[in-house]
Amino acid sequence: MASVFKQTYTKTLPDGSRITRQTKKWYAEYIDAQGLRQRVPGYTDRAATEQLAARLEREAARTAEGLTDPTKPHRVRPLADHLTDFAAVLEAKGDTPQHVRETVSRVRAVLDGCGFVRLDDVDAGKAAAWLHDLRRESGPIRLPVAQQTFTPAETAALLNISGAAVRAAVKLQGLEATGQGKARRFPRATVEALCDRMRRGTGPQTVNHYVRSIRGFFRWMVKAKRATSNPLDTLSLLNTQTDVRRGRRELTADELRELLDATLTSLRTFRGLTGEDRFHLYLTAASTGFRARALAHLTPGDFDLDPTGPTVTLAARYNKSRKPKIQPLPADTAAHLRHYLAGKPVSLPVWGGTWAADKRGAEMIRGDLEAVGIPYAVEGPDGPEYADFHALRHTFLTMLGRYGVDLRTAQDLAGHSKPELTARYSHRRLHDLAGAVDKLPALSSARPNGGGDEGDRGDEVGREKITLRATGTDGTAEKLGGQLGGGSCKPLPFAARLFTNEGSDPSPQKTTQPAGFAAGCNEIPQLASARTTGLEPATTGSTVRYSNQLSYVPNVFESQHLRCVLRYPATVFDTSSDTR
Repeated sequence: MASVFKQTYTKTLPDGSRITRQTKKWYAEYIDAQGLRQRVPGYTDRAATEQLAARLEREAARTAEGLTDPTKPHRVRPLADHLTDFAAVLEAKGDTPQHVRETVSRVRAVLDGCGFVRLDDVDAGKAAAWLHDLRRESGPIRLPVAQQTFTPAETAALLNISGAAVRAAVKLQGLEATGQGKARRFPRATVEALCDRMRRGTGPQTVNHYVRSIRGFFRWMVKAKRATSNPLDTLSLLNTQTDVRRGRRELTADELRELLDATLTSLRTFRGLTGEDRFHLYLTAASTGFRARALAHLTPGDFDLDPTGPTVTLAARYNKSRKPKIQPLPADTAAHLRHYLAGKPVSLPVWGGTWAADKRGAEMIRGDLEAVGIPYAVEGPDGPEYADFHALRHTFLTMLGRYGVDLRTAQDLAGHSKPELTARYSHRRLHDLAGAVDKLPALSSARPNGGGDEGDRGDEVGREKITLRATGTDGTAEKLGGQLGGGSCKPLPFAARLFTNEGSDPSPQKTTQPAGFAAGCNEIPQLASARTTGLEPATTGSTVRYSNQLSYVPNVFESQHLRCVLRYPATVFDTSSDTR
């Protein structure tokens, strides 16, 4: 039974005598759910204290029976305290310091912006309104009329951001600036461009980062039994395709060759990386699809450049998926790396330094692109598309898709958890789509006005010839073999050399040249002996000359599947006969 009482205390009087007195406040004593005696202060009114004691006793009994809400003590704690615990959980889970820092910063921004102090304050409507306000355009920023140049400090004050943010924005967007240090000045056009970008509001991708972070925080609270349900579970993600702030493009095969050629002979040094260093860095990035952070931590010991099966191993702590990954290497890339890595310390990073940690990969590759005249940004259907360092990963996956590698295999090579992520990296341009449309059969039997060649006629003979030619059964292969035997041949387009292995280490295991390939001509692969399945038409009007299912390419999906699909045309990386 709970009881109430007044505590006594002893007070010393001025004459030295001591008297015993009672407190004005009553105290309640009860047995908690664990069977322990607890004493809590009550009120000056005895009846109110008795009611408190009875309530505490009832709650203890309900708790002992498992009938109370275990989240009740957590609802009165400040959310800031829960956020501190959440950060500790993320760190213990093994998340990178950068991810923990960014996640906690986004959660704190939502809590402070919406005024959420405790769990009962959280409201999905307020959070949605705050996120919507981020997307709104602000009013125009007025610049001094007569001023034509601005210091970094003046620019930062106008935009209400830090000087470091101003410098980063100018570099990222490639805006004009003059002078260095205290003499640094921005022309009016540069400041106007920054102001225009600032007033656009936050992009949908950034808003989605806030949504994922805050929903993850409350999901953790539910899982830790600190909340009964996720109060922000109704927040939905925005469609990022409607407002792409920084799209990326893939480099074409010609652009990639020009970039590698120019970088190899470049005299420019960027944060300790010479032209030869950057050449092999770009080559490895385009051959593996590894991210900048992963490449910056690779050591010579991570490479196994055995000609029978070259690979590179990425440790789990440097992989975004937090899983170890063994990636096959194309033979020509391995040949270049074999000479480059010879003599380097086995345990030290090959491309170490600060370029990846400080996120200067875009600045580095931009300088090499400009040196060879390749545009860093081109206008796309949804705005500018940039060829920054991460675009090499886009290039890797796009090349896999264009040369017929199926999506499931490309997903394994990319290390993605979902095929949707891989599809987002693999770009399809108009000529790719046109080649796919050309596979459709003739739909009309009527002859088009004005005649035309046999490919345009709707009669049965014309359509039959189209089908035979598309499937390689119209005798073209035999004619091609005769040309090869005679020694006269013309180079086929770049994609037709996918399964040749020029410039790489010659070994029986590495041979990808189809059987029946005529000696004396290394330009046209003979496809007469390729295995055919059904009537799959080839992709015409496109750079891709093989079907997407790789039905005409022998030995692709056999024992060394991933290695076979990584055999790029040698002309992509064949920068010279010197394999330094």
